[in-house]
Amino acid sequence: MNTKTKHTPGPWIVEECHNIDGSKFLTINGQGPHGAWLADIQGGLINGHPADVTEKHLANACLIAAAPDLLEALHQCLTLVDAHRKAALGEGDLAAMNARAAIAKAEGNA
Repeated sequence: MNTKTKHTPGPWIVEECHNIDGSKFLTINGQGPHGAWLADIQGGLINGHPADVTEKHLANACLIAAAPDLLEALHQCLTLVDAHRKAALGEGDLAAMNARAAIAKAEGNA
């Protein structure tokens, strides 16, 4: 992992929880001395009543939870692309540019 990261270190995990009314929601937690709450994803309201989370909510939560792994993978890819840039020519440059842009966005530098 990049030693300059400012975000909560991974892994991040998705857990299913229940509201007081029994409806389900998802929470995303990271590492830390007591765990680190990162986000909750609620199902919202349907006809004024709390709704359970859907497959789309779960997919979004999984994508968010994968963020530290995706960021690390991009850093690793850039290392390889930079090492083989001459052989990769234009495709490697475009991949490196896209990876750098994604990393900058993820690290709040975009």
